[in-house]
Amino acid sequence: PEEQMREYKRSIDKTIRELERERTKMQNQEKKLVAEMRKMAKSNQTESLRIMAKDLVRTRASCTQFYKMKAQMQAVSLRLQTLNSTAAMAKAMQGVTKSMKMMNAKMNIP
Repeated sequence: PEEQMREYKRSIDKTIRELERERTKMQNQEKKLVAEMRKMAKSNQTESLRIMAKDLVRTRASCTQFYKMKAQMQAVSLRLQTLNSTAAMAKAMQGVTKSMKMMNAKMNIP
């Protein structure tokens, strides 16, 4: 189970990194698009500008989606970590109860 948890964590972290890379690419693309839109605006090409503006809106929406997906993946990772620590706590408590039983048995010997 511990190896499996490590593997899940590794997989989730990898997915988060990939999402970050894609979001960064989208933001760079957005910057280029804005610069190109400024050039188009100076040369009064309104039709092209309108199409680029729609693309810009789509790009920004995609960036927002990437933020949401990253947050969801981090939430899943946190849940897995919580689950793992809860299991470790339960295992530790088992050891404590065993030792308390043994101490109790030794105390009641008179």
